[in-house]
Amino acid sequence: MDEKVVKLKNDLKNRGIKGLALDIDETLSDSNTHWFEHMFKFHKPENFTVDEIIEKYQIIEHVPEPKWQTEEAYEYLNQALHSNKFNEEIPLITDADSIVRKLNKEIPIVAYITARPETIITGTKKWLHKHKFPEAEVVTQSSEVKASKDHFILRNSWKSLVLDYLYPEVMGIVDDNVGLAYELKKIGYKGTQYLYGTNTDEFKGYKNVIVCPTWQDVLKAIVR
Repeated sequence: MDEKVVKLKNDLKNRGIKGLALDIDETLSDSNTHWFEHMFKFHKPENFTVDEIIEKYQIIEHVPEPKWQTEEAYEYLNQALHSNKFNEEIPLITDADSIVRKLNKEIPIVAYITARPETIITGTKKWLHKHKFPEAEVVTQSSEVKASKDHFILRNSWKSLVLDYLYPEVMGIVDDNVGLAYELKKIGYKGTQYLYGTNTDEFKGYKNVIVCPTWQDVLKAIVR
């Protein structure tokens, strides 16, 4: 396990603190729209606006646009993935900042766990500070991470292992990724994922995933 993660667990344990982790992309920041707008600058698919292509395909890796699947396209994605400036400019999801500050009064926010690479930790921290999110450790993947189809799949496996290791000091996470929920279920994770931004009933009856369509729902679920 990464040294930073081990240190975080030991620090929390020694201080007798248990708290909650937060994802960043598509949970706190409107990353998906930002990424699609960026790819439209690289190449605009015919007969689509940004909003239309997001509605149809949801995420970039699902778009069957040949020019988005080339080596040149992935190089373009990688430049943004490792750009502090690009990540500092991502818009905030409405209400995320104010509700997280309320949450922090109920249960401490002890970490931000993101599949972003270590190379953009400076820009990520600046973004969190700009929007007045609580101070907490930022856990990222290695600087060697590259945008690829494998990365989009493996990031959930990486995050699930980090969360499993940090439990019970980190009791759960607010995260939008359904794929992460399946990974956590697969390994028998004992914490809770507050699955933000969806109405799915895929996890009905499974107590370790609480579906929260909005940030208000996240707040209600945790306070309750």
